[in-house]
Amino acid sequence: MKILMFGPLPPRVGGVSKSVETLLNALKVKGIESSIILNFSTFKPFFKRYDIVHIHYSKTWKRILGLLIGKIVAKKTILTLHGKEFYGDNSGADFSFSTRITAMLSDGIIFLNQIAKDRYMSLFSNNIILDSIFMEGVLFKESKGKKYIQRQKDKTYILVYAFDRIIKNSKDVYGVDFILKNVSKFDQKYMIVLVDINQAYKSEVDRINSESLVYLGCEVDFLSLLSEVDIYLRPTTTDGNSVALQEALMLGKRVLASDVVSRPKEATVYKSENFNDLFTKLENIEDNSGKFKPNSVDEYIVFCKKTLR
Repeated sequence: MKILMFGPLPPRVGGVSKSVETLLNALKVKGIESSIILNFSTFKPFFKRYDIVHIHYSKTWKRILGLLIGKIVAKKTILTLHGKEFYGDNSGADFSFSTRITAMLSDGIIFLNQIAKDRYMSLFSNNIILDSIFMEGVLFKESKGKKYIQRQKDKTYILVYAFDRIIKNSKDVYGVDFILKNVSKFDQKYMIVLVDINQAYKSEVDRINSESLVYLGCEVDFLSLLSEVDIYLRPTTTDGNSVALQEALMLGKRVLASDVVSRPKEATVYKSENFNDLFTKLENIEDNSGKFKPNSVDEYIVFCKKTLR
């Protein structure tokens, strides 16, 4: 079986690129021939035939163009919905024209959470829910990077991560606004480590000037930083199936996450944008170190073979 993917790869920052990377790694381990096109400036795909073209783009035009190319060069086209809805769709609204075109061009879809499946399964009869990373493709390298924080004794360090300030449906997608609004309500034993890669929240952090906040306005080695903290907090107001959350669980970190989508059972979940519930769950967070195991890529391979029938 030959699989061609369209999507990003590291060093580009983001969960989608890490998801694609682990999938390619896992397929290689299983001996499945797979390759990837990072952009549309190459004509490489037109000189080969493939069994499956797999699209990982979120932007509407990229997704549809990739699917159209897939119809030319492959037997079947599939895509992963990296989130709980397509661009142009709002929860509770009718499906957009671009979403209906996507459904017409797709032979199968991979959902990353139950909310997405419940919303779109009427358009995509051939579907499956999978994790965003695959067990065989996760390569944890020993981190030898610099230390990002100077820990204080008897403090519990909580990591919050944001690539940029993204507003969707009038809410901050990463949920950092919610955390900064309530940072003074955290017990003094907690230290919030905020990674703000594009410094989108810097002015607010400067205004708050909290001694309980460690601000990192730069790109970081995420796995290295994870090794320095005690808890990973994911306060997002919308989500797919967070790669960062799964990496934290795999590294044995305690995880606290909003309930906007289904989360791994090893994570502790709180009511989104409800600080009282967040703090209650934080005080009683469970330690599920080493219990989380992501999907095997075998489930992906079975889905592809089913799609080809």
